[in-house]
Amino acid sequence: MVISRSVRSLAVAASAAALCALAPTSTAVADDTGAVITFDGVSSDAGGDGSVSAGQTIAGTTDVTFTVHGDPGDEPTEAVVSIAGSTVYQGTGTVKQTFSLSPGDCLPSCTLHATLDTAATQQFGGSANGVAAPLVNDGANSIYVEVDSPRPRTVTAHTAVTVDNGRPTVTLPDLPGEDAWTSHKPVGLSADGELSLRATATGANGVSRVRYFSSSSAWPAPVDLTAPASGATWTTTLDTSAVPAGLYAGDLYVVAYDKDGRAGSPVRAVTLVDHGFTITPKLDTVIRPDETSVSVQYAYPSALNKTFPSNLNYAYPVSTTVSLDGTAQATTPVGASTYEGNTAGFLADLGQLPYGAHTLTFDTVDNRGSHGRVDLPVRVVSEVTPTWTAGFQDFPVAGSSRTYTATTSAADAVSRAEHWTLDVDGTAFATGGYPAQPSGTWKTTTTGVHYVTLTIVSQYGDTTVSTVPIRVLAATATQLTGPATSTYGGKATFTATVTQTGAKPAAGAKVAFQYKRAGTTTWKTQSTVTADSTGKASYTTTARYNGAWRAVTAARNLTWASSTSKTLTAHVKAVLTVTKPAATAVHGKPVSYTAHSSPYVKGTALRFQARQTGGTWVTLTSATLSTTGSATAKITFSHAGMWTLRVYRPGTTDLTGTYSSSWTVKVS
Repeated sequence: MVISRSVRSLAVAASAAALCALAPTSTAVADDTGAVITFDGVSSDAGGDGSVSAGQTIAGTTDVTFTVHGDPGDEPTEAVVSIAGSTVYQGTGTVKQTFSLSPGDCLPSCTLHATLDTAATQQFGGSANGVAAPLVNDGANSIYVEVDSPRPRTVTAHTAVTVDNGRPTVTLPDLPGEDAWTSHKPVGLSADGELSLRATATGANGVSRVRYFSSSSAWPAPVDLTAPASGATWTTTLDTSAVPAGLYAGDLYVVAYDKDGRAGSPVRAVTLVDHGFTITPKLDTVIRPDETSVSVQYAYPSALNKTFPSNLNYAYPVSTTVSLDGTAQATTPVGASTYEGNTAGFLADLGQLPYGAHTLTFDTVDNRGSHGRVDLPVRVVSEVTPTWTAGFQDFPVAGSSRTYTATTSAADAVSRAEHWTLDVDGTAFATGGYPAQPSGTWKTTTTGVHYVTLTIVSQYGDTTVSTVPIRVLAATATQLTGPATSTYGGKATFTATVTQTGAKPAAGAKVAFQYKRAGTTTWKTQSTVTADSTGKASYTTTARYNGAWRAVTAARNLTWASSTSKTLTAHVKAVLTVTKPAATAVHGKPVSYTAHSSPYVKGTALRFQARQTGGTWVTLTSATLSTTGSATAKITFSHAGMWTLRVYRPGTTDLTGTYSSSWTVKVS
């Protein structure tokens, strides 16, 4: 016999029973330790002389006699006698009897007698299953006595017994015990499309059947296992393909019946239904060869997909194999951060892939051996690469047009430029598509650096962008002014005005003044002058010969382009004078006139001319220049009157025709 004392909160009695006997004694407890409980006798249908011994066998109706020694300062108010019920299956309670005690009932002591039914049963697993399960299991057990007082104070005592009501027992050899459930890791039966069930059943009164049943409506109807040809292991196979996935920890049971039809204690058949899972690779059907990883998501039914830490209780992937056209590319092993408890998915390494059409297979196995597999058809393509062929050979000038062209190619020999766009600084100036190659003309506008961009989109949606900078130079305009006719040996000044795009002066421009003598084809630079802040440059020369002038503005690196003015024709006339010509003459008598001209050119003949009444000039006579640059002619006037004379030097390649100043002669 074991006596135990403890102090805890007062429990409320579930029921009250009549007091069987009160037997006061002569001695009271005075040490303020609470009541003292002693077992006086335990007897049952199993026999025995009623003595109390550890582990004694009881069965059926059991009588328990015990004595309570009360504490005068803390009198007992209630005594409860019970035999513990089974905790192996759900729904089990206890068998007990409660005594209500009044003041003085147990002073100094009282002896109580209780009758317990160890063979009591209750309906278990729902009325449809019809299992009259025992409230008390056969085997080791304890009879408890609990005495409560108002302090509150509770004193307990128990005695070990062995219950033997001859009920059959059943065990599941494939299901470890409750002690296997540790660290949130369930150990139970596993079912996918079907559940294979083995049960070992024994009993002193034999075993007539073993039944599998469930309190869950999701499971099939109760089924009897098949009796063994020999031994004690019963078996059956259940179709669970229609059972929702999940962990059935408190819904499934196996119970054995003896030859009299009495049920033993049902055994909980913890079962995890895992129909597998679905996996979804997050990968386009058109991919590039250098993509090395793919996100793979897996999804279990909601009953298996729980939040932490419950998610550790169920199923999770442990390995993924990625194959290309049936050949394994990579295998991703289990890892706590990759699989277990991670419902988001994982990464699989694809490695370098060849061009063309292929099938990627993702096969994932979970910790229960279920597979998730998906075959994904993919095409491995390359980008379309452009090669510029024209448009960048030099710097364009503002206001000009420039044509840009390119050819395209692809490493996979399949991809092509399905659509393309040419733009400058984001503004498109040409678009097109297959089979036309990229080409477009852009009219330059502002000066400075611009960006020419070719954007290619392949038939698979790949975009390739090629951008090249281009600098646009300012255009220049050069205007030349100067005398159209100069006198031989005199000064002639030519002025060039240079402007650039935007009508801005090209200050600092280098302007070359070029001259081409009449009758020749070669331009020769006479001088190079730097333009001032207004864009003007001037050059002064001595007039010598007829010819043409032009101004050439040199290009400035990365700033402006060169330009050439229009040609300016410059004539040079000779010096031609008549020294003190006679102002009077007599008709019929000759008069000498001397003209001077330079430059001297051997053989040059001067013409002495008179103006007629109608205004036309006629040559009266000619004289050839001497080496001194003079020529004398004698003129005989045919009639009296006023005559107007001049000297004319005919033009040559080098000099333009020259007239002297006219003079008048009075002829009598």
